[in-house]
Amino acid sequence: MRAENFIYIPPEFLYNEGMNTQNTPQPAGRGGLLDQPRKVVSGLVYSGAVVGMVLVSFVFSVTLALISGATDTPVSDLQTTDAYKYLSYLLNQVLFLAVIFAFAAIYKQKPRAFGFRKVRLRYLFVALLLAFGLLFSLNWVNGWFVQLLEWMGYRAPGSQLPELSDREYALIYQLPSLAGAGFFGVLLVVAVLPALCEETIFRGIILEGIKDVGTVAACLLGGLLFSVFHMNPTQTVYQFICGAAFTLLAIRAGSVWPTVLVHFLNNAVIIFDYKFDFLSKISEGGAVAVYVVSAVCLAASLAYLIFFDRKGGRRKEGKIKPFLLPALVGLILCAVMWIFNFAAGFGG
Repeated sequence: MRAENFIYIPPEFLYNEGMNTQNTPQPAGRGGLLDQPRKVVSGLVYSGAVVGMVLVSFVFSVTLALISGATDTPVSDLQTTDAYKYLSYLLNQVLFLAVIFAFAAIYKQKPRAFGFRKVRLRYLFVALLLAFGLLFSLNWVNGWFVQLLEWMGYRAPGSQLPELSDREYALIYQLPSLAGAGFFGVLLVVAVLPALCEETIFRGIILEGIKDVGTVAACLLGGLLFSVFHMNPTQTVYQFICGAAFTLLAIRAGSVWPTVLVHFLNNAVIIFDYKFDFLSKISEGGAVAVYVVSAVCLAASLAYLIFFDRKGGRRKEGKIKPFLLPALVGLILCAVMWIFNFAAGFGG
């Protein structure tokens, strides 16, 4: 299981007892771009987050090149340092925090307004089942998709270094040191902060603006936004399904806490595995059992959310166009970066 399975960014949330999409208080006296309906604001937040990510990545790359030139150190060497790795994870989370606080300040919204509400225990239990199901059985499905890409000639970054195992590649090129207290630092920047920041944006701010398009459409749109936002070809199917499932869980629970839990567990389990290497020690029969139980958990959790718990479900009441127009800049940028990353996989 690669570190690429980390869910850094996912989409949507807030259903019952939330702000009314049409009657959300606007920032008094501001007018212009800021004085927009709630659905438009969600689209602006999405595009703003994407544009911010691209700008942060550009500035970070330029800074890295300048440091390389000034110190006569190859960029490839700098990219294996803990400082680089921590910043590569942390900078986007700082950006997301800025987006969240800007939204809250401009529109005078408290955390409850974008999903941080009390949650019934049963949804936390469903979140645990969903996390186990997505992490293992869905990883298997994603493996098939990766094999399809490889059949087409695509090579993921790790596969271009066949002398390294998945774990070795992650520890050298993706994760900061897990030794000593470094383990807790990695857990913070790879699991805790992404779960809180990204779920607030996607399952909180963005989902609140698109919920009136109907539950099915919101889940599909949530999956699309989540998938393209990562700009990672090998994780396209995995992230689409995760985004749709997270959206449905947030709708039913009326809170972002269950999706924060799933998001955290997804990333944390992978970190624990890279630290203690326990998954590779499972026997072949044990692995089959894990995948079977995982598939049952995934099917059971989704069946409950789809067929038995209809809380927060809505039929289509509003149009999706007011969201898509302001979100178009972000969607186009994500699509361009996805295509660029996909094309890079054929380069060598």
